[in-house]
Amino acid sequence: MGTPNDSSTRAPADIPRLGQHLLTVVQVLITVGLLWWLFHDPHRRATIWSAIQTADWRWLIAAMASAGLCEFFGILRWQLFLKMLHLRVRLTEVTRLFFIGAFFNQFLPGTTGGDVVRVIFLMRDHPEHRTAGFLSVAIDRLLAVLVLVAMGLGFAWSRSSWFASSFAIGNTMKVFAIVLFVIGIGLIASFLLTSRHLVGRLPARFPMREQIVKLSTLWQLCIENRREALLGAAYTVPMLLAYFAAFYFVALAFTAKVTFLDMTSIMPLVTAISSLPISLNGIGVREALFEQLLFELCGVPQGTGLLISITGMFIYMIWGLPGGLFYLERIRRKYGK
Repeated sequence: MGTPNDSSTRAPADIPRLGQHLLTVVQVLITVGLLWWLFHDPHRRATIWSAIQTADWRWLIAAMASAGLCEFFGILRWQLFLKMLHLRVRLTEVTRLFFIGAFFNQFLPGTTGGDVVRVIFLMRDHPEHRTAGFLSVAIDRLLAVLVLVAMGLGFAWSRSSWFASSFAIGNTMKVFAIVLFVIGIGLIASFLLTSRHLVGRLPARFPMREQIVKLSTLWQLCIENRREALLGAAYTVPMLLAYFAAFYFVALAFTAKVTFLDMTSIMPLVTAISSLPISLNGIGVREALFEQLLFELCGVPQGTGLLISITGMFIYMIWGLPGGLFYLERIRRKYGK
């Protein structure tokens, strides 16, 4: 007869943890494999070195400024959502927590680790508003996805002939557009169900009922706070454009073959796919996509597209470093007494 400490008792709790570890191992293998594949070609390495030697580094200053503008709008959005949930936090504190989240997003596996960290710290500072802290980040993510879906569909439709200049990419964009359309319809349907108070009437076995109920909580908050929600969505547009522009300015440092419209057209696809849990923080996947898209659609030499992607992400890593300093400051305040 087994005891409470029997391995058979521990197994169910260990299964999710084991699955997470296996996923991380697979992500590491994919990341290393993709980076090896991208860098092992001597011709590609020679192209990278040539692009570095002839680069106009002044454009990287513009890229740094654009990335900073992206972070600025991200901070404004989050503070707005916190106010919407009746959680009054000073702008300086919001800024510190935002950058701490950005730091962990850049240096931890996964794309949501930083969000979890900033919510945890916010809950510690404001334990009476634990739910509000979580909901503020959830609304932040929801509206960002909504605007990104709209942008992706807009570019997929308006530049369909440009994408179709490459057979493979044209078909990929068709699939991407269909996925975005389905996501958009799902978000709109969940919003309508919420606004008409029909979510509670859904049958217990209705497909994705649990996800719809969770979304309805966020939509209800947006409906009750229309002004803040609309303003937050409006902030998302320049935030994403500044994010895209940072990569465009990086591209200008190494080549003149990419226009701002080209970069903004491919970025929704790159952002969406690199956000999937395929590799560590999208590393390797992002670079492979950038290189192929810029090569097929803009004629950017293979290797230069890889350099553009790496440099762009390096700039965002630099913007994440202040979060590390803010994190160390919190640790010092906690244990330095």
